[in-house]
Amino acid sequence: MQEIDQDVMNIRRICNTIFLLLLLLALTPKAQAASIKAGAVTTAAGSLNVRSQPTSASSVAATLKKGSYITLHSQTGQWWRVEYDKGKYGYCHSRYITQVQGTPVSVSLRSGSLNVRTGPGTGYARSASLYSGQTVLLLTTSGDWSRVLYHGTKTGWVSSRYLSGSYPAVSVTVPSFKQTDSRWADKTVGTSGKPFSQIGCATTAVAMMESARQGRTIYPDEMSRQLQYTASGDLYWPSHYTPSTNASGYLERIYQMLSKGKPVLLGMKNAGGSQHWVVVTGFQGGTALTPSAFTIHDPGTSTRTTLAQLQAVYPTFYKYFAY
Repeated sequence: MQEIDQDVMNIRRICNTIFLLLLLLALTPKAQAASIKAGAVTTAAGSLNVRSQPTSASSVAATLKKGSYITLHSQTGQWWRVEYDKGKYGYCHSRYITQVQGTPVSVSLRSGSLNVRTGPGTGYARSASLYSGQTVLLLTTSGDWSRVLYHGTKTGWVSSRYLSGSYPAVSVTVPSFKQTDSRWADKTVGTSGKPFSQIGCATTAVAMMESARQGRTIYPDEMSRQLQYTASGDLYWPSHYTPSTNASGYLERIYQMLSKGKPVLLGMKNAGGSQHWVVVTGFQGGTALTPSAFTIHDPGTSTRTTLAQLQAVYPTFYKYFAY
C-alpha cells in the first residue's frame, strides 16, 4: 500500500508540473505581446547600430536608419531590447530611441491571410501578409484602415476590421443643441449680422462643451454673450481650451480624452475649405479606433451621429480642442 501511494503521489506531481508548464506557455506570448512598444530612431545623423548584447563593445547585428520605426521589447539600464527583423533581436542605446504611440493588437482572421498595403485602401499595392494570432503595433488610423508596425521595423496599412485590440466603450454625458433651434436660430452671432442657423455651429458646440464642463445647461444664445468674435463672426476660442492641429493619431488622443470623462470639440473641413464643428461624446467599443464607432453631437443636423458620417461630408481633419 505504501509503495502504491508513493507512485500515485509521483504521478500527481508530474501531472501538476505538466499543467503548470502548459499554463506558463499559454500565458507567456500574451504577456510578451502586451509589453511591446513602438519606438523611433532619433539619431542626430546617420544610422543607429543594433548590438548583439547591451553594451557598445558587442558586435553590430544590424543598423537602423534615422526616423525608422522599431519594436521595443524590454529595457535594461540604458539599452532597449529590440526586434529589428522578423524573429531577430538585438539591443539599441535608449539615448537614440524615442517611444511613440503604439498599441499592441492582434490579427484576427477566420481563415487565410491579411493583406498589408502601402496606403489606407484597397487601391494601394500589397506589400506583405499577416496571419491570425500575429501581434502588431497600431500606430495610427485613417478611416477604417490602420497603420501598423510589424516584423520589427516594417510598417504598412491593414483593414481595421481584422484587428483585435482592447478599446472598451466610453461615453460622456453632454447635452445636444442644434444651431437651427427656433429659440436662437435667427439671433445674430456677435456683431456679424449673421444668424446662428448660418454660422453658429462653433458657438453651439462650445455651449455643449461648457454645459458638460460646468455641470449646468448653457444654451447657445447665452454662450454667445460670454464669447468674443471677429467682425465677421469668427470665434475667439476660450483661453482654457487646449488646441491640437496634429492629424497624426488624433483618434487615439480623442479616445484618451473621452476615457478621462472629457468631451472633445472637433473641427473638420470639406473640399472647399469650409469648417464644421461637432462635439465627440463617446466611443462604442471595438477592436480598433474606427470613425464609425465614435459618437458625436452635430450642431447642424440630427442625421449625423457618428464621426464616419461627418467625414463623409467633411473628410479633412482641421483641429480639436479639449479643456
